[in-house]
Amino acid sequence: MAIALAAAAGWVWRCLCNFPAHGWNEVRLLPSFMWAHGVSPYPLPQGGPATSWIYGPLPLALDLPATLATDASGGLLIAGVINLMVTLLAIAAVCAWWRTPNGSPSGGSRLIAGLVCVALWPTASLEYLQADNAAVAFGLLALLCLQESDEPGARWLAAAACAAAIACKQTLLTLAFAQCLYVGVRGNIRAAIDQGLRILSLTAAVFGLAAVAFGVAGTVFHILILPAKLPWAASIIGRLTEVWPQLLAQTGLPIAVLGLLGRQVWHRDSPWLLPALAWATAWPLDLLPLFKNGGSSNSLHSALFFLPAAATLLATQGKGANLWRTGLAMLATALLAFRLGGTTPGTWRPLSAHLRQGEFLARNLPGEIYFPWHPLVTYCAERRFDHTEDGLFMRWLAGQPVAGRAIAAYLPPRFHIVAFLRQELDWGLARSLIPPEAQRTEFGLWTLYSWPPAAPAGSSDPPPHG
Repeated sequence: MAIALAAAAGWVWRCLCNFPAHGWNEVRLLPSFMWAHGVSPYPLPQGGPATSWIYGPLPLALDLPATLATDASGGLLIAGVINLMVTLLAIAAVCAWWRTPNGSPSGGSRLIAGLVCVALWPTASLEYLQADNAAVAFGLLALLCLQESDEPGARWLAAAACAAAIACKQTLLTLAFAQCLYVGVRGNIRAAIDQGLRILSLTAAVFGLAAVAFGVAGTVFHILILPAKLPWAASIIGRLTEVWPQLLAQTGLPIAVLGLLGRQVWHRDSPWLLPALAWATAWPLDLLPLFKNGGSSNSLHSALFFLPAAATLLATQGKGANLWRTGLAMLATALLAFRLGGTTPGTWRPLSAHLRQGEFLARNLPGEIYFPWHPLVTYCAERRFDHTEDGLFMRWLAGQPVAGRAIAAYLPPRFHIVAFLRQELDWGLARSLIPPEAQRTEFGLWTLYSWPPAAPAGSSDPPPHG
C-alpha cells in the first residue's frame, strides 16, 4: 500500500508537470480570465473574442483563483492544481464515506480503493482542463449525498450537487434521471418527482444567474445554439474505431463486476444500486457528443460514476477482506508503475519554458504578434484578449463563422506575425492568414511567420485547412 501511495503521488505530480505544456489548457482557461477582467466568457456571435467554451459557468468560477497569477505559467499551474484537487477530493470523499454493508471498515481498505481509482482514472482528466472533470466530481458528490440518507436535507444536497454537475456540462442531465430513478425505487413516484423538481429548480437558478451576469443572448448562443449546430462526425464507425479502448474500459469493467454480483445489485437497499444506475443511464448523452464533430473520449463518464463506489465496496468486502485488499493494492501498484514507466525524464518539472519564451516575444513585439493557441501569453504580456483558433474553428463548424471585421477586432492591432509552438496541433485557420511571402524563423520552441506590416493579412473569412 505504501508503494502504491508513493506511485500515485508520483503520477499525480507528473500530470501536473505536463499540464502547462498543452495549448488546449490555455484555450480552456481563457474564459475564466475574461470573466475576471470584465469581459463576458459568453460573447455575442459577432462581439468579443471567439472561444470554444460551450459549457456551463461553474468550471469557469472554479478556475478564477488562477486569474490572480501574473504570468501564463503561474496561471496554468494554479489551474492544474485546481483541476487535480477537484477530481481527487471527489474520489476521496466517495471512498471515505460510501455506505458499506459491513459497517465502517478500516481506513486502509478505503485508501486502497482510492489508489485503485487514481490508477484507473483517465490520464486526460488529470492532464487537461475539461468541463467534464468538474462535472464528474460534482456528480460523484451527488451520488454520495443521495445514498447516505433518505432525509429531505440529504436529497436537497444531492440535488444541489447534481445541478452543479449540469452547470459544468449539460449532458450530465442523465445524472438527474439516475437520481430520480433511485429515489423512486426506494420510495415512490411522488418522491421521484419531488427530486426531479429539486434538481430542475436549482439548475434553472444557476443558468438564470449566468444569463443575468453575462447576457441572455450570449449565454444561450454558447450553451445551446453552438452545441446543437455542431455537425455529426463523418463516420460513426470511424469514431468508434478511434475510441474503442476507452469504450471497452467504460463498459467492460462495470459489466464484469455487475455480472459477478448478479441479483444482489438490483434491490432497493443495495449499496451497488445507485452507482449501477448512474453507469447505465449515462450512456445516451455520453455517446451523443462523442459522435459530434470534435467529440472525443472525454465525453464518456459512465464508468467514472461507478468506479469509486465499486472500488470501495470491493476493498471493504467482509468475506475474504485481506485477499481483496491485497489484490487491489497490487493492481493499483502495477497500473501506476506501468504508467510511470512511460514517463520521460524531462516531464518531472513543470513544462513551461515555452510560455516564458512566448511572453518575451509578446512584450518585445507588442500589438504585432498573434498566438492562436496561447491566448494567456498575449493577455499576461499585453493585457489583450485575442481570438483563439479553436474558437474560430468551432464557429465555422457550427455554421456561425466570425465575419471579417469581427475577426480583425480581436487580432493584434498591427498584426504581421503568427507564432506556433512546434509540433502542436492546429486547425489551419490561423495559417490561412499568413501571406505567401511570409518569412519563417525559429525562436526557442516557437516557429514564427512574419511579413511586412503593410502586407494583407489574408482573407477576412478564411476557410479552414485540414
